[in-house]
Amino acid sequence: MRQILISGLLVSACLPLSPAVGQSLSDSVSNAALRTGYKDNGAVDAEGAGFLSGEDATGKEAVPEPSQRVNRPVQREQGRTGPTSQTVGPYDPLGVRVGQFLFYPSLTLWGELTDNVDASAVGQEGRTVNPEFELRVESDWMRHSLSLSGRAGMTAYDTPQRKPESDQSLSAALGLELASETELTLDGSFSRLQEDSSVELNATGQAATYETSLSAGATLDQRLGQLDLQLRGSVGALRYEGESSRDYDTYRLGARIGVPVTDQVKPFIDAEISHRQYSDTNNRQNGNSLRGAIGIEVVNREKLSGEISAGLVAWDPEQAGQSGDTTLFADASLVWSPNGLWTIRGGLETELTSTATAARSVATHRVSASAEYAVLRNLTFTASGDISRESYNGLSRRDWVFDATLNATYSFNRNLQLIASIERSQRESNWVGEDTETNTVRVGLKLQR
Repeated sequence: MRQILISGLLVSACLPLSPAVGQSLSDSVSNAALRTGYKDNGAVDAEGAGFLSGEDATGKEAVPEPSQRVNRPVQREQGRTGPTSQTVGPYDPLGVRVGQFLFYPSLTLWGELTDNVDASAVGQEGRTVNPEFELRVESDWMRHSLSLSGRAGMTAYDTPQRKPESDQSLSAALGLELASETELTLDGSFSRLQEDSSVELNATGQAATYETSLSAGATLDQRLGQLDLQLRGSVGALRYEGESSRDYDTYRLGARIGVPVTDQVKPFIDAEISHRQYSDTNNRQNGNSLRGAIGIEVVNREKLSGEISAGLVAWDPEQAGQSGDTTLFADASLVWSPNGLWTIRGGLETELTSTATAARSVATHRVSASAEYAVLRNLTFTASGDISRESYNGLSRRDWVFDATLNATYSFNRNLQLIASIERSQRESNWVGEDTETNTVRVGLKLQR
């Protein structure tokens, strides 16, 4: 393991440096490129998840949980502009223009070395090669906006000897400015991938399989006098190949009322109700989640943006004789850019979720932070991590989950990047046999246009 970590550090340290020093103009690596091999949330669903959560039930950042939405009001721009009017740095891809659309294709070849390929209690070393194709499409409209993003990847195993695995994802968002004070956002997503090992999967006693996620939603933002009103709704479905008993649908409705006290500070009240329905009507995880919060949103500030909220979340199962749970929470999502070289992000998140274990529910409290520093205009270092505490209500089980990533991205020019990362995931449980530890080194060469 020491050799794995040392080799990864040497790759990062030996990247060729450019003599040009200045603020970062290169894009940071996408979430898909930085996704860790294992970030289990310890729960099968994110019912009542934080308003800012974007992770799915298995904790993969690249694939959102069905109908899980980021409930942040659309920030109205003063004179919306298209991509061509934005500042393009010397190492940013230019894309390919087709009419009023810009296409940004990329192809990345990853090499990965890990000491726990299945993220299980008994680790097994693995070496894989992962080609990954991505395509992003942005409209260049003056009033409305359309964003499309697609990804197709494959994992080919050198060790252990296994069949290749594939994954695909597609997402779209259409922003419509219906009037000067009215905006409608329509979005949808699709993904199919091999699920990771997790507490929830182990509790079902079934083997990992391919999971397919579908979701669609709509968000309406309306200015009514001195009030900012948001209404939102979404539907989602999660399907497991060959294991239909685990299939479920999720329905969500939410609303937010904000009262701007200045052009940068806006207190708000937010409420959301969601319903989970399994194909088996007698499944003990069928039920409703209700979440309410008050908070403050900071917008249009040059260096600081985000929101902080606090409230109550409740889980109410449908099955007769089964009791529910409630918990207080404090959530936050903040971005601070003190200058052009640094970008610092921090977050708090609380979830109360249903579970396939013998517990009534799982309460998860998570703290996350990341820092990105532009050493040169074409060299960026990023450090990120989060710590989670999982409490299984009705059981004595308590888990700590730690995740950390060090990443370096070097741009040779607009079209070629070298990416290296070291990732560590660890679960410590007071239940025997549930501890896991995974260390991974990833190196990728990215071609982009």
